[in-house]
Amino acid sequence: MFETRYPVHDQTTNREGELRIAGGIWSGEACVFEFCETVFGMSGSITCDWRSQLPLIEFVEGDPNCSNAQDLVSQINKLMRPFHSGACLDVTEEELNKLYSGDYHKRMNLAVDDDYEIRFKRVMLDQAVQLVPKGKVLDAGCSAGETVRQMRGRGYDAWGFDLCQDLLEIAYPEVRDVVRVGSVTNIPFEPSDGFDTLFALDLFEHVREDLVPQMVREFERLNVRYIVAHIALCEYQYPGHLTLRPMSWWDRQMGPCFRRIQPEAAGPVAGAFGADPSRSLRVYERVAVPAGI
Repeated sequence: MFETRYPVHDQTTNREGELRIAGGIWSGEACVFEFCETVFGMSGSITCDWRSQLPLIEFVEGDPNCSNAQDLVSQINKLMRPFHSGACLDVTEEELNKLYSGDYHKRMNLAVDDDYEIRFKRVMLDQAVQLVPKGKVLDAGCSAGETVRQMRGRGYDAWGFDLCQDLLEIAYPEVRDVVRVGSVTNIPFEPSDGFDTLFALDLFEHVREDLVPQMVREFERLNVRYIVAHIALCEYQYPGHLTLRPMSWWDRQMGPCFRRIQPEAAGPVAGAFGADPSRSLRVYERVAVPAGI
């Protein structure tokens, strides 16, 4: 759960306020938020069903028929765009390449030796290494390579790749020889490279919905045994979050070759993040698929 705030300005009275959106709990195929607007005194709920074109907005306070309410509805519809099927299919590869330039990684504190990012990855990797056997690791969407360098520091043969076209300019010096430019729909490694585990930390939600099947086929081609994923399920406010779906949806996309497992270390993982389920790591294991499926 989280809360996000946006400025609101009334040009008629020159009053300043904000729109607050809080929540983010999936119930089946819908994710529910609450909103509160502090200039005109409007509040209510937002239900985002990804199968629908627009969210369901219900007012508890305020007149839903007034012009200010209609402006608010338009703003909420725009904000909630990633939840809805097909809403982000018009994002081009050129636009994605521009978004994920080196500047993006620096603005998001992914390529500047940020203390918080280093600590956060350390906690996450402390848990990740409990979930899968030790082996060769590939970090998908590696950015400047924080996960790669931490895993190599732990003695793992870790590599990475990222869509960023100027990756070798932003990558940390100690990992530049083990990271490559590439996307999850065309991974720049081969099955013969022998990766046992693929890390997908805050990656899935950045993949356009229509490209998710191709991503999964690349995981199959690479023949990794495990995928350790941290998936943003409802955080619409970050740039590049194109596909926000419930875990059941992701499980369907990963099948039939990968199934989500509940490892014994799941308890410690949840505890490491204050039992916040949005911080949980998910592990998918490669399974044998009968011929003809």
